Amino acid sequence: MSRRNRLATIMTLALVAAGCGHESPEGAATAGDTEATADGRQAEGADGGVTIWDSAGIEIVENHAPEWPAGQFWTIDPEPEFVLGGATDLNVLANDSSQLIWEVVGLARLQDGRVAVLSSANRQIYLFEATGTLSTTIGRGGEGPGEFTRPEHLQYLPPDTLVVWDYHMSSIDYFDTGGALLRERKVDYARLRERVHGATSESLRRPLPDGSFVVSVSSSRANADSSSSDCSPGRSWGPPIGPGGGQPGPAVAWTLPAREYMRVDSAYSAQRLGCSGMIATGGDPLSIYARGKDGNEIRQLTFDGVLLRIIRRTTEPVPITAKGRGAEEDRVFREFEARGLMPPPRGAMDEGDTRTSYAWVAGLMVDTEGHLWVQEWSASESGRPDQWSVLSADGRWLGVLAIPVDPGPMDPGRCSWSTSCWIDREFFVTLRVDELGVERIEGYRIRRGG
Repeated sequence: MSRRNRLATIMTLALVAAGCGHESPEGAATAGDTEATADGRQAEGADGGVTIWDSAGIEIVENHAPEWPAGQFWTIDPEPEFVLGGATDLNVLANDSSQLIWEVVGLARLQDGRVAVLSSANRQIYLFEATGTLSTTIGRGGEGPGEFTRPEHLQYLPPDTLVVWDYHMSSIDYFDTGGALLRERKVDYARLRERVHGATSESLRRPLPDGSFVVSVSSSRANADSSSSDCSPGRSWGPPIGPGGGQPGPAVAWTLPAREYMRVDSAYSAQRLGCSGMIATGGDPLSIYARGKDGNEIRQLTFDGVLLRIIRRTTEPVPITAKGRGAEEDRVFREFEARGLMPPPRGAMDEGDTRTSYAWVAGLMVDTEGHLWVQEWSASESGRPDQWSVLSADGRWLGVLAIPVDPGPMDPGRCSWSTSCWIDREFFVTLRVDELGVERIEGYRIRRGG
């Protein structure tokens, strides 16, 4: 079976693209002293860039402008410093570790500079040097200790632990970075279903650093005016399954029910996190960030589901132009074709699409330094979210970074629970898929400072 055919799996493509202490350079604008307003709220930020106030014990952070102006914030190098995989020459593939970059479902850059890559198809973790040299292989296919059926998630717990969550949470295996199995644990499905109504082994959406995990279940609050997030059903495009599980046919529109997110701990008690279709975790203290109502605000919660902070941006939304809408449709067509799938008919995606502007939040990621990265749309009319806003751990808008790479058929800058991406102090590392379905890992250096 060809790689192209192997990659032609079921895919759900969203019609609406969901819209993934800091150092201040000398002279950068910073917030001023706090002063009380007439109604008792606390306003902060004498420079006018941010307003922070309290609402019933919840901090509201309204950002009006980034602290670092254009040209003074960080940059990402336009060319990758390292590339893993991507070879298409069969003679090269026969003798090169690039053949192992296939159906990647997780990656991480370790503290020693090596890159861990989890291949679902090969059922192994590969540790690569930045030069591309394969240094360590972890795990194998099977059902025994340290073996995988179809791994789905990779966690890196610094400094030296890698965790693989296997298919449907059938096993959760902890390894050291030398490949030794440290321990294995199982999820009690009967107990999970008893404690978390509607949760199944297929519900896992994100494992958390403390060993708990986030699940999603159908929400009974669809279309409700939820105080924590947008609980409206979604609309997506995806291929139906042919008779007998054959090749998928032309893409069709699906209406997806609202999904409610809950964090489940080791005792299988659950805390509600809202109905956001997008979450990220990390920071200090460890937090869960969820895309809020209409995609134009972010909710920061504790791991117990307590709402700490609401983060907003007051700038005007980016309008959707005819050129931008056409470019967005072209991008979706390329994604279908790169996976060997038949795209929807031209113009069909516009039916029922009433958007006039893009939502602010198109992706969420938390880097290893605790900064929140918000993928968003610029005014470029490129048809894709093509820049990142970086926020501090307390919700302040620090600056804007352009995504430096040609998007190709698969958007290399989209980072979320369902795609492979890693951001640390030094590198932006991402999975890229070309028009032939060939995968590669690219690492772009981040330049910080004023």
